[in-house]
Amino acid sequence: MKYFFSLCFLILISCSGKVNLQDLNGYWDVVKVESTEKKVTQFGANTTIDYYFLGKDNTGYRKKMMPDFSGTYKSNNIKDKISITEKGGNFTIFTETTLNNWEDTILELTSEKLVLRNEIGTLFYYKKHQKFNFN
Repeated sequence: MKYFFSLCFLILISCSGKVNLQDLNGYWDVVKVESTEKKVTQFGANTTIDYYFLGKDNTGYRKKMMPDFSGTYKSNNIKDKISITEKGGNFTIFTETTLNNWEDTILELTSEKLVLRNEIGTLFYYKKHQKFNFN
């Protein structure tokens, strides 16, 4: 019985949500936004998506991108500076622009899914963007 509990403990630890921040790198489509009043806005095909680049030092940038049907992306080349810090097991993205600064807490991050909560409690659900493929 002692071994059973030890095995269960090891499985529980290995399944606990260890976040790989490098999964943030890439193109992300917002799927839905949920306000603190539980108002939900669903999104279909998006004309702009977010591109994140995060270096090994947990700093990088976020850009708005416009996918097109040829499989390429267009951008205005405005890069918002980002940095990620960990506090109490939670990761926070600090975003700095020329007009504003804000924080988003990472609630979930996998290679295919991203959930962020902003400072007022609004939830943003993202999925990894899939390029248009007409072949």
